[in-house]
Amino acid sequence: MDPRQGKETIKSVRPWGDIHMVVRNQRCSVDLTFVRPGQRASLHSHEVRYELFHFLDDGAHLELDGQIYHPKTHDEFLIRPGIKHRFWAEDAPFRMLVVSFGRWSAEDQCRHEDDYGREGK
Repeated sequence: MDPRQGKETIKSVRPWGDIHMVVRNQRCSVDLTFVRPGQRASLHSHEVRYELFHFLDDGAHLELDGQIYHPKTHDEFLIRPGIKHRFWAEDAPFRMLVVSFGRWSAEDQCRHEDDYGREGK
């Protein structure tokens, strides 16, 4: 299944602008993630939780099981448990909402590669 499909965000157009309803009536955790230029997250996976990445800015790079994507503003990717993934910024910072479905815990993450010397769970 294409990781850009999954839980659909509802876009509501108003005279003053747009609303993107990322999550409604769900049990989840939501993070606002900021990535600095030249920095990259570890290549990691999760055993339990699903993650929905909703990109707020252009300029991100995303790896999902070895495939590279270049998300644009409001692109979304649903990342299932077991999928190895990481994101990074090259020239400009970017922000994204990370919506985690399922029980969130630090122990659910397994690092496969890391630029900062962190390993394992």
